[in-house]
Amino acid sequence: MKDLTSFTLSVVQELEDRERFGTAHVYRSALRAFQRYWKTRHPQEEIRMKKVFVAATIQEFERHLQERMLKLNTLSTYLRMLRALYNRALAAGMANYVPGLFARVYTGTRTDVKRALPPADMGHALTISPSLQQELRETQIWFALLFLLRGMPFADLARLRKCDFKNGVISYRRQKTGRQVSVQVTAEAAELLRQCADHRTNSPYLLNILWDENRYSPLGSRNEYQHYQRVLRNFNRKLKLLASALGLSGKLSSYTARHTWATTAFHTKVAVGIISNALGHSSVKVTETYLKPFENEVLDKTNKEIIAYVKRCTTC
Repeated sequence: MKDLTSFTLSVVQELEDRERFGTAHVYRSALRAFQRYWKTRHPQEEIRMKKVFVAATIQEFERHLQERMLKLNTLSTYLRMLRALYNRALAAGMANYVPGLFARVYTGTRTDVKRALPPADMGHALTISPSLQQELRETQIWFALLFLLRGMPFADLARLRKCDFKNGVISYRRQKTGRQVSVQVTAEAAELLRQCADHRTNSPYLLNILWDENRYSPLGSRNEYQHYQRVLRNFNRKLKLLASALGLSGKLSSYTARHTWATTAFHTKVAVGIISNALGHSSVKVTETYLKPFENEVLDKTNKEIIAYVKRCTTC
């Protein structure tokens, strides 16, 4: 197995066997991106790994992605997936070691895109509007719960089971990291949970987000993952409508409530370690990535205050 396509598909199959469908999807996307690049340069050639894992090819692939005007984080994701494939091929003896192979391409994470709402907008979003149509009102309740339950990811909210909620506490295992998280449910959150609870006895879910009697698949299966992706896309579509209906200044997505919770905690001087634990992050470093743009804002504000202070002193 010396061609990139076969090798990548074997990795994808291994990941899917382990029910890691999200990661498998990213590998597939990276492979398709590389196949498009290869077809423009070598339309008649098989994608042999010995020709892929050389510095010139890696750098040319990055230029190809830049020419396609991809977002920087998307470009980085594809290159990081290619690097992960290289490391796997190296471990399997299918590639030669090349020092600094990915040193001259971008594999970082850009964090300057603001995805948090101003406090006033978030407060408005938490006030459930009785005038909204039922579908948008339900969307607003889900969005509010994401914030009230300590910035819970939508993937976890949707998959909460009835047995996860006991004695006023929700205890669940994060889909992304597997980390166990417990959240004390406030009175406000409890009322919203009651309003969108799934009362059907044949449904394992706490909320009426994922259950579909005609499509039920076990948690972790491919069908369940695909059903969740459809629900997620529909949720994000409705969030755009909700933002417009509520007259919010910022955009809404399934990540907005989580980012808003984290940045609000940061601005109210909650320690980063506590924020990290609250969000169920695998490490403080992940939390710092969330907060870096807002840390820069604080530094810029501090810089202006220092300049103003010095100028005032010159007039004393």
